[in-house]
Amino acid sequence: MLLSGGIDSTTALASVIRKTGLTEALFLAFGQPAELEEAKAARAVSKHYGVSLREVQIPGQTFTAGEIRGRNAFLIHLGLLLCPSEPAIIVIGIHAGTSYRDCSPEFIELMRRSMEFHSEGAIAVIAPFVNWSKGDVFAYARELDAPVRLTYSCELGGSKPCGSCLSCRDRELLFARAE
Repeated sequence: MLLSGGIDSTTALASVIRKTGLTEALFLAFGQPAELEEAKAARAVSKHYGVSLREVQIPGQTFTAGEIRGRNAFLIHLGLLLCPSEPAIIVIGIHAGTSYRDCSPEFIELMRRSMEFHSEGAIAVIAPFVNWSKGDVFAYARELDAPVRLTYSCELGGSKPCGSCLSCRDRELLFARAE
């Protein structure tokens, strides 16, 4: 389970646990602006569910807020590289409604083929929300009683969310509609 500490990956984790009861989570700190707060959220969510969290750091990189090209492909392939056993399924919590190419059904099909190629079919990748809106994911999170209040979604990465980036505005809107 690729766990960023955000609502989408937390909901995917809740869903996997509900359906299988088995999982291991992976968090990657690779120089993203929010890595410290995302790591705290991933730890809190993992603790909430009692799942082991493997944290990997790639030092020396620095990225700015916004899209990080290739991020999801890198995460999925890191999951493949670190997969402790076979057969296995790598789960990523991407959703529809973004302009990011790595949040699309076409991207998931490319990653599926890559996993098939590299593992001779022993490792698969799934993105259960790839055709869902952010609102659909949030509604499902509430249905699962996922700990969305433990998540972090600010792209700038301050100890308090900035309130102005796209992720913060989406989060505020989702929570306002839910209350």
